[in-house]
Amino acid sequence: MRNDLTLLPLNLVAAEVRRLTLFGAQKSEPPYVGGYGSKAQGGIKVRGGLSWVVVTVALLLVAPPSFSAAVPAPDYSPAVRQLERAVCEEMDAWGITGIALALVDNQQTIHAAGFGEAKRDSVFRCGSISKLFTAVAVMHLVEQGKLDLDAPVERYGAGLLPVNPFTNAAPVTLRQLLCHRSGMIRESPVGGYLDDSQPGLVRTVASVPQTVLVNPPNTKTRYSNVGPSLAGRIVELVSGTRFEEYQRERILVPLGMTSSAWRLKDMPRGRLVMSYMRVADGRGNFTRQRSPVFDLGTIPAGNLFTSAEDLGRFLAMLAAEGVGPGGRVLKAETLAQMFTPQLTAATSGFGLGFSVGEFHGHKVVRHNGAVYGHSSSLEFLPDVKLGVVVLSNEDIVNARIQKLANLALSLMLAAKRGEKLPPATASMVLSAEALGAFSGDYESPSYWARLTAADGRLLADLSGQPVKLTPVAALRFLADSRLHDAVPTVFERDATGQVTGFTMGPQKFVRVPAHLPDIPRAWAAYFGSYGPSCIPIVISARHGHLYAMTENMVDYRLTPLNQHVFALPPGLYEDEHLVFLPDRRGRPHSVDLANMVLPRR
Repeated sequence: MRNDLTLLPLNLVAAEVRRLTLFGAQKSEPPYVGGYGSKAQGGIKVRGGLSWVVVTVALLLVAPPSFSAAVPAPDYSPAVRQLERAVCEEMDAWGITGIALALVDNQQTIHAAGFGEAKRDSVFRCGSISKLFTAVAVMHLVEQGKLDLDAPVERYGAGLLPVNPFTNAAPVTLRQLLCHRSGMIRESPVGGYLDDSQPGLVRTVASVPQTVLVNPPNTKTRYSNVGPSLAGRIVELVSGTRFEEYQRERILVPLGMTSSAWRLKDMPRGRLVMSYMRVADGRGNFTRQRSPVFDLGTIPAGNLFTSAEDLGRFLAMLAAEGVGPGGRVLKAETLAQMFTPQLTAATSGFGLGFSVGEFHGHKVVRHNGAVYGHSSSLEFLPDVKLGVVVLSNEDIVNARIQKLANLALSLMLAAKRGEKLPPATASMVLSAEALGAFSGDYESPSYWARLTAADGRLLADLSGQPVKLTPVAALRFLADSRLHDAVPTVFERDATGQVTGFTMGPQKFVRVPAHLPDIPRAWAAYFGSYGPSCIPIVISARHGHLYAMTENMVDYRLTPLNQHVFALPPGLYEDEHLVFLPDRRGRPHSVDLANMVLPRR
């Protein structure tokens, strides 16, 4: 066997298929998750306690290359068993009905599996993992001398950028677009995340000049779906090829990603897994619904349809320093640049497409995704060439998927390098009286929170997201939810011993006073739902403030700037605004959420 394993297509590797039955502990369904459909796709589903049958598992066994013949191959089977148990537990605890994953060690997919409604080769939407492929396309053209990362974007076409209101501001560049430092709006007026009209990339980008930059270029890192979409449009303009065709010919086909497509019409038939969303009903509750399927206008930012195995092939290319089964995709030095935080002296942040950080002493490059019923995670350790992909068919469970990806990497490191798993933080038991002291209403600059002690546990409703708080010290807890994975939460007391607030991640919450002034009477006209029924903007009031539920995630606290204009807090739409658009009688007929106009429902 040749040392260059990139010449061995992964779909030709001999596979041992086995069926495993792994039952998690019987648990009741979370109260905020609605009922499940009775028809499973490609698997067996046990109702009631949501225990799971692993329906398809493939362990790919590849003979080690000759240069490693003297070194025993890592035994990943104990790691796989532990990971499978954890997958079943997470599905059981959080109402996730399908997960697929792939583990990669130096160009070899050593394990791929499907759980619940997902098969090993099921197709998912990978959301913002798409941005990595867009960055690869840009860098492919940079290597050819057709693009310059630091040239003003206007060099590649007129009418691409928002209005720049900032005096003496630096020009917007491709480098900024790929590392989220361009000052760009998050979503476009046409083709943004809440637009299901499938306008295509050209019309989507054409709507951007009617907006205004949010920040001066290269002054702040603000995540944007518009930036990578502009980069994808520039790929089209410079190459003379439609974005999805460029991707197929130059990236997907050379990597052997035969189950992947950028447009719904090009997706393999019958392979897309059914997916689900937790949808705000406008009355403070949620229902579980099947997700709609349509092409985003911001195609390069989040529209890739793919499988865990195909993303494993992408990871194998990273491990091969840019080489795939069909030849070299990128130079090794180009990938090294993409793996380096850009426009900052920090060792963590956004590289070119990739998010760069540290994992157990190793550099990690990664990206997560969340799009209409799908949550995903891709992680890679360049120095040891280990990678993992986890895909799910449930909306906004990114913390649970990230937890599984992190566990997989930890277990693989232990098997390959003998590195011990980090010790689990020991929990403790607090009395009912002690837990009761934390109960009550709190508020931060972005969110509200209501904490309740019941049955020996401390639970939180965090702006609409149920959170489990596990005590690890008298005033320290770990927070778990669909959006939180063991996030440290530290409470504070005053001199009298009264709990006055807590810190959770970057947010500092304070206890809400017993008596608060009423909201202005005019604000009552704003209450209600706006936009699509499956992903509405819901306006409500708490503690004297207006709140806006966005993307079925959380209520965001609004700060009034005038009668109709409100500033959005740190979060998805930081530094942007929500504007109520009134009719002749002063009643709002629509809202403008960060440049997306949404009619009242």
